[in-house]
Amino acid sequence: MHVLRVQHYAPVRLLWLGLAALLMWPLRVKGATEDTFDVFQVGTRTYTNVTVTTKAKTYIFILHAGGMTSIKVAALPPDLQEKLGYASPSAPKPLTNAVALWGKKELAKLNVPDIKSMRKQFEQKWRGQTAARLSALRSISSGLAIAILGVGLLLYLFYCYCLLLICCKAGKPPGLLIWLPLFQLIPLLRAAGMSALWFLAYFVPILNLVPAILWPLRIAKARGKSVWVGVLLLLPLTNLFAFLYLAFSDSVPEDGDEGPEPKIMSLQTV
Repeated sequence: MHVLRVQHYAPVRLLWLGLAALLMWPLRVKGATEDTFDVFQVGTRTYTNVTVTTKAKTYIFILHAGGMTSIKVAALPPDLQEKLGYASPSAPKPLTNAVALWGKKELAKLNVPDIKSMRKQFEQKWRGQTAARLSALRSISSGLAIAILGVGLLLYLFYCYCLLLICCKAGKPPGLLIWLPLFQLIPLLRAAGMSALWFLAYFVPILNLVPAILWPLRIAKARGKSVWVGVLLLLPLTNLFAFLYLAFSDSVPEDGDEGPEPKIMSLQTV
C-alpha cells in the first residue's frame, strides 16, 4: 500500500518540480540584467545589498538587506536615475521676462537726452501757457473791478448831484457836505425844514424811523409838491421815480406866494 501511494504521488511531484523550474528560469535570466548596489541612498534612507528587481515608469522595486520596498523615481537622486536608465531631468530654464527685455532693448535704442529735453520743453510750454492764462484772468478781473468801481463812482456822483438839485430848488444850498456820505443828511434835513439834530436820530434803532418817514413828506412840501410825492418817495417801487421827479422838476410856488408884481403902463401928458 505504501508503495502504491508513493507511485501515485510521484507524477504530481514531478509536475510541480517542472513548473517551479519553468518559473525559476526566466527569473535567473532576468537576474542577469538586474542592477545591484552595495549602498543605495535615497533622501535620508540608506539601503544596503540592494537589488533592483522592477523598474516601472514612476517607481522601482528593490530587495535589500532589510527586506523589500518600492521607491518613486522622482525621489531618486539624479545620478541613480541615470544609472538605472531613466532620462536625467532637464535643468529648469531660467525664467525671463520677455516684456522687460523688450523694454530694455527699446530704451537702449532711444536717445535719453532727447527725451529729457522734450520733457523739459513740454513743461516749459505748459508753464508758459498756464502763466499766460493766469495773467489774462488777472487782467480781466482787474479790468472788471475797475469798471465796476467806475460805474459805482459815477452813480454816486449822480446821486449827490440829484441831492444838490433838491436842496437848491428847496431854497437851501447844501455846500460841500452834500458830496460826503452820511454827512449829506445834514443839508437834506435843513432843506426839508427839519433840525440838524435829527442827524443823530438816524443812528438810534427804532428812533431812526421817525426822520426816515418825516423827511420825504417834508421835502415834498419844501419843493412845493403834493404830499403824495412824499408818499411815493417812501414806497420801495416808486421811490426812484419820485426822487428823480423832485430833483429835475421845476419848482412850484407854495399857496399864498404871489407872483411878480405887474407893471402898470400909463400915458403921461405934457
